[in-house]
Amino acid sequence: MIFPYLSGIIDLAKAPFTYFLVFLNILVFTATYPTFVKADRQLDALLENDTFLETQGAAFATMITREPQLFTPILRDLATNSMKPDFDSRQMLGTLALRNPHFMERAETYNFGGDQVALDAWKKKFTELKELQQRHPSYRWGVSRLKNNGVQWISYQFAHGGWSHLFWNTLFLILFGCFIEVTLGSSFVAIAYVGGGLTGAAFFSWLSGISSSPLVGASAAVSALLSLVAFSHLRKREIRFFYWLMPIKGYYGFILLPGWVLLIVSLLPDVSGYLAASQEFGSVAYSAHMGGAVFGALMACFLRFGILKLETTEEEEDFEDRDEDRRAS
Repeated sequence: MIFPYLSGIIDLAKAPFTYFLVFLNILVFTATYPTFVKADRQLDALLENDTFLETQGAAFATMITREPQLFTPILRDLATNSMKPDFDSRQMLGTLALRNPHFMERAETYNFGGDQVALDAWKKKFTELKELQQRHPSYRWGVSRLKNNGVQWISYQFAHGGWSHLFWNTLFLILFGCFIEVTLGSSFVAIAYVGGGLTGAAFFSWLSGISSSPLVGASAAVSALLSLVAFSHLRKREIRFFYWLMPIKGYYGFILLPGWVLLIVSLLPDVSGYLAASQEFGSVAYSAHMGGAVFGALMACFLRFGILKLETTEEEEDFEDRDEDRRAS
């Protein structure tokens, strides 16, 4: 195991802006968590209803069969199988329908034909589901076809889909944000976080397409911070990692490695994940992570060629003061 440690957990006084971002992320999550849990439970109750999913899958199959040019080959194959009928294919289509913008935007008024009694019962629950989505924090704060008026391109960067999602994003935000704030300055953290988040949303929209499933989380912003560090120290062995092979002295500890190792460990999985993931089944927004990483790399290039001006941090001022004292003596 190898894990980027950099300068570790730096105290608040040295990296106030990074901890301000952490505070905002935690504040948004805790404020929305009760509503998040309640809405999630209600959505789960609907999605655990086999009759609802099967009817929805059959309705989705009808739409796909009538307008195949709007849908991917995978969805067309599932629609063909569900007409046999294939219960598993209908259940899968019923779940995938919730991620598909064509279905979600038109289903309530679409003339599916077939068993009208079953469809009326399904439409009643489907309307309830859309109302739940409107109240759900992930849909209100996240980038999706339901909510995408520009405000969400900022707000999604502070919303998270669970405690684990929040924990890992804030951990990496602290590690990389503090390192950048101490070495480059707080403005670099601000630009990388917001700019990386915006570029991540743009890449998500461009490469994956904005679906009915919301994009939330600080992952794209954190990817920008990580990429800025990696490309700023691409070849020099200046990034501290913690390694662990086994619990025996000499097989664990800290080591300095160049930034390209950080790219392999942290960013390469996003590229491979995006290439391997199916648009229909993917749940991790790899394309958003890639967008954030591209923004961080551009910042590193601008810094290298002097387009971005480096701030003078307290640590650098202390170093300069000590250097002047040595010269004077």
